[in-house]
Amino acid sequence: MTHNNIIIRDILIGIALCMLIFISTLSLPLFGFFIALLLPQPVLFFRLKLGKSKGAIIPIVAFLIIITVIHSLSVDVFFYGSLLLIGFLIGNYLEQHLSIEKTILYTTLTTIGICLLLFFLHTFTNDKSFLIIISDYVTKNIELSFKIYSEIGIDQKQIDSLAKSSDIITQIIIKILPSMLTTMLVFIIWLNILLIKKILKKDGVVMSWLGILNHWKAPEHLVWFAILTLGSIFIPIESIKSLGLNIFIVLMLIYFFQGIAIVSFFFTKKKIPFFLKFFIYTLIAIQQIFALLIIGIGFFDTWFDFRKLNLKQNLQN
Repeated sequence: MTHNNIIIRDILIGIALCMLIFISTLSLPLFGFFIALLLPQPVLFFRLKLGKSKGAIIPIVAFLIIITVIHSLSVDVFFYGSLLLIGFLIGNYLEQHLSIEKTILYTTLTTIGICLLLFFLHTFTNDKSFLIIISDYVTKNIELSFKIYSEIGIDQKQIDSLAKSSDIITQIIIKILPSMLTTMLVFIIWLNILLIKKILKKDGVVMSWLGILNHWKAPEHLVWFAILTLGSIFIPIESIKSLGLNIFIVLMLIYFFQGIAIVSFFFTKKKIPFFLKFFIYTLIAIQQIFALLIIGIGFFDTWFDFRKLNLKQNLQN
């Protein structure tokens, strides 16, 4: 097989994998969102393998197919488009050997900037304003959630009770939407960096510039900023309260990452078997109480230094 044939084969495989993930999200609505988190991965892998120009063909073609299937420039199209863009951008920044913090930050800001620009341009071609489109989309997804609750056997009285408060739920979601979107993007980027790191490590490629991820910790001064934003929530000025709440939610995701790094550190240290690690990570993913516990571990690590990293650093110095 010639070099050009290999490139064409890789491009077709990349597009096929993107389409497989996309179709799976449509076929399995209950798990569709979680499957969609993997959409950046084939784009990222072949971006690193094929380079910028050839690697760009995969997300562009995949995006055009998605638009054809959905038949409109809806919010869902922007969602899938942003996932494809994320995979390509991560590849660009990893290729520059940037740290994991810069890779996540630059990918997040670039994705938000491009998507907002395109979305605002899209609103000019519609009679509805930006806020109305977002409000309609949130309402539609809340109604879809109620339908899914009914299908999985949740008591109808509980669903009806939630349905009566749907307007309030919509208002709350719109209020914290900036932080929800940001944390979602950051989480997706973080997850795909972890996945590509493991995939490439099996092929003998070690991204050493990312550092030892289970040693990662947030800057220590950030904890005081988190406390400050938490305090701002109680200020009786709606704009300050909303801003503080959105920033606080984003910061809690950062401490979630630190908590996960601590858990991973002790899993490695104690040589915990894979099946037990998988079980615990699944609990963290599906049970909010465990996710909150992980955030707490990450937050209080600033003072307790659970991994004794500061002690090791002082001894080395």
